[in-house]
Amino acid sequence: MCSMLTPLILVLASGLWTANVLTQQSSSPAPRVYVFTEPPKGETPTEEEQGRLDSVKDVREALGRKAGLNMVASASDATVLVEVIEREKRDGGAGGFGGSSVTPQGDVLIRLHLKFGEHETDIKGTAAGYWGRAAKDAAERAFKWIVRIDNMPGKRGEQHARAGLD
Repeated sequence: MCSMLTPLILVLASGLWTANVLTQQSSSPAPRVYVFTEPPKGETPTEEEQGRLDSVKDVREALGRKAGLNMVASASDATVLVEVIEREKRDGGAGGFGGSSVTPQGDVLIRLHLKFGEHETDIKGTAAGYWGRAAKDAAERAFKWIVRIDNMPGKRGEQHARAGLD
């Protein structure tokens, strides 16, 4: 009986230890992220401007699902600025085997510019045919970059500098 309880106790103890490690918060606050694009120039946005606005929503939604990021409603509250620069569609060839295609042909790209303190980079997300998938790809790449910058030596325990808004 005792030999059967020992593995069970070890499993329970390791599970409690793992749960404790996973719930500990870092000493640094989570990066605060603001996603935006250049506002429309006229009263009604052009097709290109509306596309960027749609991508802002998609990227914001995708980044909002990432653990460890706090989405904020204004640039002044952000430590990370994510700007949707442009969208691009690259037409692919004709449908497969001469028939019509169910999936839109060609690749779509979303270009982002990120700024975190004094660090900046450009990122692109790509997908076959769907803007939402390209936004998720861009958000995944942006998340990895944000985490890498946030975990740089000397950052832990310090208050994040606000993103530059010059």
